[in-house]
Amino acid sequence: MVFIFDMDGVIADNHAWHFTAWVEFGKRHGLEITKEGFSRHFGSTNHLIMCSLFDNKITEEEIIEFGNEKEKIYRELYKPFIKPVDGLNEFLKNAEEKGFSMALATSAPSENVTFTLESMGFERYFKVKTDSSQVSRGKPDPQVYLITAAKLGVQPSDCIVFEDSVPGIQSARKAGMRVIGVATTHKSEKLMMYVNEIIMNIDACDPLVQTLLQLPVK
Repeated sequence: MVFIFDMDGVIADNHAWHFTAWVEFGKRHGLEITKEGFSRHFGSTNHLIMCSLFDNKITEEEIIEFGNEKEKIYRELYKPFIKPVDGLNEFLKNAEEKGFSMALATSAPSENVTFTLESMGFERYFKVKTDSSQVSRGKPDPQVYLITAAKLGVQPSDCIVFEDSVPGIQSARKAGMRVIGVATTHKSEKLMMYVNEIIMNIDACDPLVQTLLQLPVK
């Protein structure tokens, strides 16, 4: 087996910081960003979110410009507070020691991937990284996970995905992968509608996490 991680909400418990950044972006552009609307789109690409916010009355150039603006706001706000999800550091160390291949598959832009992994010192764990610049269809489409499996040189059935968002869970399941729901962005009760296996964080003491580390390595 190999482990594939989403980033936002799985590597970093940053849902609230992205929301704050979107609210600030909205203020600058006369848009009202609600928690309900944000939660519905969390896990999707900025391209899809911008099209929704501006009712598709936006050019490709504006989508790129506005997306870069919003992510810059996010990084500036979150930088002093960035930290990994509880238990993740120990899990990654254990998985590396046991020889598991690990990858990142995210709807976030490459700048955010670099920002997150460098800030946490996690670059060495993820030899394979797939971000929004490498896909044409965002989650819940399975493309990002299928591309990541191909990079790893494994079949989708050999992949275990850690996901926190509904679109992300749907994406991984459509790709034919086993999915572990991480209850950071949403409560367990909501995730249970989409996935059977759920953890509150990636604590090595969790029985499910312990079981995962005993699986055969691919």
